[in-house]
Amino acid sequence: MANSYLINKKHHDDSVVKIRELDGYKFKPKPGNGNYIRVNEVTIVDRVMIDKILSMKFDKSFRQLVTMAMTIINDDDADNDSVEIVLNEAELVRQVLLNRYQKFLSYEKEQLFLKKLRLIENELRLKQVQIKQKAMYLEEQEKRRGRSR
Repeated sequence: MANSYLINKKHHDDSVVKIRELDGYKFKPKPGNGNYIRVNEVTIVDRVMIDKILSMKFDKSFRQLVTMAMTIINDDDADNDSVEIVLNEAELVRQVLLNRYQKFLSYEKEQLFLKKLRLIENELRLKQVQIKQKAMYLEEQEKRRGRSR
């Protein structure tokens, strides 16, 4: 059976208190190199610290999404399938935000992240419209060429 402990940094002796369950953000740290204590799971209960950690995690996912979206938006030869893939990725990021992080993030941060996601989705939908218009234009040009022969 695994034991849970709380390290109290506010006291001068860094006292350790054994506990059962804490309500907070839980994550499994990646094992590092060196002679560290092996930790299976960490629970953070400080709201400010949770907010900062989740903001950093979300920013990483968001930056990857922005990179993918900008590649598609700036590509003149992009097709509808590639736009759909990035839109699905944006929806995945939204679901992670709403299902995993929502109870830990402040309302203002959550709304800011959702607003950023909406902006990306809107730009991608505009790109979809451009792709469809271009396809319709090319189809119309093809019909006109066929009639003149």
